[in-house]
Amino acid sequence: MRAKVLLERYVAVWNEPDLAARRAQIANLWTPDGLHCTQTRRFQGTENLVARVTEAYDQFVGGQGLRFRAGDAPVGHHDALAFNWVMSPGDNDAVLAVGFDVVLLDGEGRIVADYQFNEPPVPSPDLDAQAERHLAAVAAGSEQLRKEIADLYLPGARLVDESGVHEGVDGIAAALTADGVRHPAGSASAQHDAFRYPWHTESGETGVDFLLRDEQGLVRTHYRFTGAGRQSA
Repeated sequence: MRAKVLLERYVAVWNEPDLAARRAQIANLWTPDGLHCTQTRRFQGTENLVARVTEAYDQFVGGQGLRFRAGDAPVGHHDALAFNWVMSPGDNDAVLAVGFDVVLLDGEGRIVADYQFNEPPVPSPDLDAQAERHLAAVAAGSEQLRKEIADLYLPGARLVDESGVHEGVDGIAAALTADGVRHPAGSASAQHDAFRYPWHTESGETGVDFLLRDEQGLVRTHYRFTGAGRQSA
């Protein structure tokens, strides 16, 4: 329920026609220094967030009569939520555009950081190879998996999934091994310090991994969202 309520509140902000109400909703939804990132832009703080949302409203909702609506399968656990949103005409549910967001939350459920991606991602062989390396490590066996984690993750890194928070080489290796082998299910994409890629299992389970990395590309935090990323028309 928490995931669905937050998603509905998030989508409502982008559709809000009244500037004063929009500002109040943004102030309630994000922290005062909250962050919103797109592929090429970065907005931080209430006033910059108001400018960003107002720009989108004026272009799409007010300007073209479109609307934003919640997508399928929001997945939330611990301090994060992953979800799709959809852009549709004002009078029907046709899908004109799809986006995918990961939002990180504070202890009161307010957005600290919001990473927004367009769907589908522009294919990138380099990013896809990085995703393949992460996913293939589990199938390579425990010794190779530990080596890959040591190479790809910072010493104090953590993996966060529905079962808990797993820290260090041993904790991350155990969690990834327990999850089993996963395979790429589409193109990877990256922006700022974030990297994400969709996956599937042999049994048909799907999801998205979302990684926050340092300037050298080493993983600080790895979120796994099982079931996220599905979107029907």
